[in-house]
Amino acid sequence: MRLRPLLLTVAVLVPISGLVWWLGRPAPAANGTDPRVGQRVADPAALASAARVTIRSSEKTLELALADGGRWTVSGEPVLPADASRLARLTGDLVTPKIERLVSTNPERLAGFELGSAGLAYADAEGKTLLALDLGKTLEGGARLLRYGDEPKAYAARLNLWLDAEPASWRDTALVAGLQASDIASISISFPDTDGAASPVVVSRASATEPWTSPSTPAGQQVKSSVVSTQTSNLSSLRYTQVTPAGSETVAAARPHARELSLTTFAGRSIKFTFFRAPEPPAPPAPEVAEGEEPPPPPPAAPRPVFVEVVDSQPDAILAAAAQTHAFEISEWLFTGLPAAPEALFEPVPAPPSATTPAEPAPAQSGVSVTTPPLTVELPEATPEEPAP
Repeated sequence: MRLRPLLLTVAVLVPISGLVWWLGRPAPAANGTDPRVGQRVADPAALASAARVTIRSSEKTLELALADGGRWTVSGEPVLPADASRLARLTGDLVTPKIERLVSTNPERLAGFELGSAGLAYADAEGKTLLALDLGKTLEGGARLLRYGDEPKAYAARLNLWLDAEPASWRDTALVAGLQASDIASISISFPDTDGAASPVVVSRASATEPWTSPSTPAGQQVKSSVVSTQTSNLSSLRYTQVTPAGSETVAAARPHARELSLTTFAGRSIKFTFFRAPEPPAPPAPEVAEGEEPPPPPPAAPRPVFVEVVDSQPDAILAAAAQTHAFEISEWLFTGLPAAPEALFEPVPAPPSATTPAEPAPAQSGVSVTTPPLTVELPEATPEEPAP
């Protein structure tokens, strides 16, 4: 039998058999006929007009709202800016996957899917619901059960979604927006705790590539650029850790003890930072104990949080409104890392190389010594030739 005709026959029969199977394939399962199957979990066009997002998780509810000016906020007391990038990621995780299948319409089965333990909803500015989604169990293989609103249907989709309804997780905690350390042209630092309450020290530079200078520089010294760079970096990226009601005892105890820092940018923007922290209380007297007994351990020190007030020539309206009723707490190290005295801002000018310093001798060439006497070669004495016989 010749091989070539056989191969041609196989090549013709394979497509024909495939076509016969396709035409005679069984009808898809009933759940495959649901119009949602194969569609995106959420339509991007439908969510484009969202002005309010509600998230439910762990028996908590969080609400994000679009404020005037197009900025997202975290609703609550006070209203604070929201992390818009996180909301964008959440929305992207909704519109990317597709519905794989309809799992069940049986009410008894739906009751065991834990639908409603977590969920979210998008609404427009008029309150019209754009998307309402309940999330349930995760199936073997990674698909997540979900339900749209009150529909008596459970679908499966591979959602890479984790819902967090904790307000602190959604806040944009930046206290100054649109500021880079390279934008800062000058900085003024006060020293209220020094002897005589030294006047603020002002350091400045002509451009981001020029060195820092100051009219307060002592003779023979220069501005310590590493210290100033650290402060400009910390101030330009300053963030709060939590908010405390302005009328609380901790805020009242800290407010009389203020320290100010101000900066200006090359573009003319000015920002003043006022830090507040209560002083450390005096140590309590040691208790009297009987001879041979150990004194009890000292009580834990009372917390002394650090608060900051920001006055910006380009204010953030949402932060400014929140500051009327609450104080912004920051990390302690940002306050303790401030220069403690004016001297910390300066360092001695490095001494230039001295002109009287003797030059180092040039290295000798490899294998040659200038102190080695000329090489002499002694040749053996010539031997008189014997006369030829």
